[in-house]
Amino acid sequence: MRRAASLNGTMTVELREALAALGAESAFEVLAPHWEESVASIPAGTPAFLSPATFLESRAFCEAPSEADPVLIEAARRVRENPALLHLAWHCQRLLFDYRDYDASEVRHWPDLAEALGDLSGVFYLLVALSAIPRMRAHDARQGIPEAVTRNGSRRVPETMRSFAERHAGRRGVRPGTLPWLRHHVWGDLYRPGRLEYMARPFRGRLRAFRHRVTGEVIALSEADVVFNAEGYVDSGALAEAPGERWTARLVEDERAVTGSPIAPTGRAIRREVTLSRAEWACVLARTDPVLDIHIPDGGGMTPERCRDSMNQAQRFFPRHFPERPFVAFSCISWIMNPQIAEFYTPTSNMVLLQNEGYLFPCPSNGKAGLGFIFGTEQVDPATAPRDTSLRRAMLDHLAAGKPLRSGGMFVLKEDLVHYGAQHYRRRAPGS
Repeated sequence: MRRAASLNGTMTVELREALAALGAESAFEVLAPHWEESVASIPAGTPAFLSPATFLESRAFCEAPSEADPVLIEAARRVRENPALLHLAWHCQRLLFDYRDYDASEVRHWPDLAEALGDLSGVFYLLVALSAIPRMRAHDARQGIPEAVTRNGSRRVPETMRSFAERHAGRRGVRPGTLPWLRHHVWGDLYRPGRLEYMARPFRGRLRAFRHRVTGEVIALSEADVVFNAEGYVDSGALAEAPGERWTARLVEDERAVTGSPIAPTGRAIRREVTLSRAEWACVLARTDPVLDIHIPDGGGMTPERCRDSMNQAQRFFPRHFPERPFVAFSCISWIMNPQIAEFYTPTSNMVLLQNEGYLFPCPSNGKAGLGFIFGTEQVDPATAPRDTSLRRAMLDHLAAGKPLRSGGMFVLKEDLVHYGAQHYRRRAPGS
């Protein structure tokens, strides 16, 4: 039995019974971890995150629209007055932010609570999202993080609200599946100096990048045993439509040289081998090397100037506040780094302009990359899906032509950030 001692000292609360009262029995398994600890720790009075003074201050701090205030106030009242909702709300914010062992992938299976709250079901999770902001502010203040950076990160909340409204006829709220990203902000793993977000983590690209010791030219070689299709994209086996003959990269090294298959800065592996003399070429980036992993928040306005400014800010921010997190490059793996975007969408779009400033590399993909961000689901029928934006139309036309939507990767070596805006890697690639 998932049973706790008391509800504010007056009654016993059992998880299965609470979920049954909310019409959410199917969520028992995903909500069972740490239930006893959560209920035992609930304060005697109103939890601070359900107090209007707290959540309205947090709403203002993150610059979410004030028009949300009436539904926030009403949803919080109903949660406070319903023991099952009260305990569930307390438990959800603790699972998210107090228990690192809780599997974040389970959050998308949390109940929608429509039976208990109707149109306010998304506001329940908005209250949980807003509970992250006092934690963020307290953590960052202890670390001496500028408030402007904390406020930037807190904008994740109104960004997810906009996405919810687009998918739910303008209603206020957030989806449970968008909540786990806030963990990174609360725990001090992710920061947003300027337009982009950054997390210090090991490089995930399956390549090695080398710099010529005299000319400064950069060339990337694939790791051994990566399988590519005829176009030079990673063939992960997930794409039945991947055309042509498959081939496997080699990487052979000794004390004097390294031989392997080059990756063009435009993001495709080349089916030939080159040999680099170690006397002339130094390895400057390899898998697991420390990098600043770039994440691109929603919101548009991702101009080259704003991206360059953000990366310059990050290059100062992390050594100043986290000298224990060194990095040798910036990196990003995303649907936005799909090299084919320049072919099926606008070549002058901000996405393509960002690609042009980095060294692209191929990554595994399921062929549906980006659909979840642009349409809200990967289950998209090109014949019936909405075509109300130029990007949606371009993606649907690409799919309708039988072509996959790929993920891709990009890196910018730290020393090369000074060249941002000059398409440095493309213009100086060996043989270009």
